[in-house]
Amino acid sequence: MTRAFSVAAALLLSGCITVQSLPSPARDVFTFTFSTANELQAFAEKARQRAERRQAPYKRICIQWNQAVTVPDMVRVMEDGMQRRGVATQVYPAGSVPAGCVTLQYAATRVWEQDAAYLSYATMALQQDGRVLARVVYEPRVMDRWASTEAKLVFLLDQLLFGLQPAAANS
Repeated sequence: MTRAFSVAAALLLSGCITVQSLPSPARDVFTFTFSTANELQAFAEKARQRAERRQAPYKRICIQWNQAVTVPDMVRVMEDGMQRRGVATQVYPAGSVPAGCVTLQYAATRVWEQDAAYLSYATMALQQDGRVLARVVYEPRVMDRWASTEAKLVFLLDQLLFGLQPAAANS
């Protein structure tokens, strides 16, 4: 009797766990659709940048490494974005700013959900000689939650670089 009870309990409990862990199909379709749209929008933006050959107002930007950021492709995405805009990058450790360099400081967080992680918040700031030249923030939206880091940041990099006042873009 004990063995039969154990088997029955295991079947019932595993059924509850399985049912509770199943994702909502409607939510998944909705999220996938908007994430795909964001990816396509980012792809189109990259193509537009290549076609326009839009050059940033800076020749070189130094990215201050932030060891607290656990988004694995954050620095790569920033470097690739800068390179597409004609900006050389150099990553340096905190506390050792290279001379004559406009610096990019960043912070980001990610959230784990359904055994996958995604960028949930990011901020980037350009600084020179202790003053902030520009700052942008990515805040999560339900519709782009599963979009790539690149899809989330491609437009922010444009805002960061090209939303500057012309007088600040002399370096």
